[in-house]
Amino acid sequence: MVSVITTTINKPILLKDYCENAKKFGHSEINFIVIGDKKTPKDVGRFCLELQRKCGYKVSYYDIKEQLEFLRGFKKLKDHLPFNSIQRRNIGLLKAYLDGSEVIITIDDDNFVLRDQDFIGKHSIVGKEKEFISLSSSSGWYNVCEMLEEERGLPFYARGFPLSKRWQEQKVTVKKKKGKIVVNAGLWLEAPDIDALTWLDLPIKVKRFSSKYYNGVGLDIGTWSPFNSQNTALAREVIPAYFLSPYIGRYDDIWASYVVKKITDHLGHFIHFGLPLVRQERNPHNYFVDFDKERFGMEVTDEFLNNLDLVRLTGRDYSECFEEIKIFLKQNKKGEQPFNNLINGIEIWNKIHW
Repeated sequence: MVSVITTTINKPILLKDYCENAKKFGHSEINFIVIGDKKTPKDVGRFCLELQRKCGYKVSYYDIKEQLEFLRGFKKLKDHLPFNSIQRRNIGLLKAYLDGSEVIITIDDDNFVLRDQDFIGKHSIVGKEKEFISLSSSSGWYNVCEMLEEERGLPFYARGFPLSKRWQEQKVTVKKKKGKIVVNAGLWLEAPDIDALTWLDLPIKVKRFSSKYYNGVGLDIGTWSPFNSQNTALAREVIPAYFLSPYIGRYDDIWASYVVKKITDHLGHFIHFGLPLVRQERNPHNYFVDFDKERFGMEVTDEFLNNLDLVRLTGRDYSECFEEIKIFLKQNKKGEQPFNNLINGIEIWNKIHW
């Protein structure tokens, strides 16, 4: 089964297109999970029921009351997740996992599916052994936004890409590879997912996906890039190590992606970038506010990555490795509240009986 999760304070009208797209390409066993918040309109539940009746897929809406009922067996997680927070998406991830989903896709409520591509099919490469184009970089980092063409030819980086790793000279090696893909990060047309500092300076607009790597690329072991949670598929086995912390600003999904990358390299798995694309009609943002929420991450991500680099993993799966990372961070990051909040979240998530 495939689950598609979104968190919203709006009526999720975009799900109509996702349902139509799934039907167009003949997919069954699709479960849409909508996690609301205190600001979500009261008629969203009725909207989801009507959509379910029309499309034939399960469209489940969880308002605050239903979320609290679901979390009765997970008290520490319930207490850890604040309201009016996009990180309530963790509830959808957990629900999809417990429902038995093999492919779990997260989308933002301003990301619209392109009608001519198989959204579910492209994301369903996760959990499978596949042949793919693999990239490795002499710097250890690759900017996946190089796969996108900006309308004026302006270069840009994905949100969360370390400032210290940008604008480096590097040699990129391309080769065919076969391996298990456990994350597929789709990219974006029109408004890409870039940091607030860039938005304040450059009105970036993506016009197309580069034909150079038409089917996307996997990053080889040892080559890094962040991925977000807005158009991303995760294999079921990854979920025990994928937690979106609500206390590190707009770096919740970024640090989660680095944790997953650390583990995939250890286990010999791969993260893939490219298709399916979405068209992002970006919700209103105050980029000065966004910058305040990103500043801590920008300042200390190098330190966070240095700590990850020092972890010596021996675990056999994502849950065991997640525990090892938590133990290392707990021993080495005492007294710094944002790191402690992250560690607390990891500890809560890893105590769930996966």
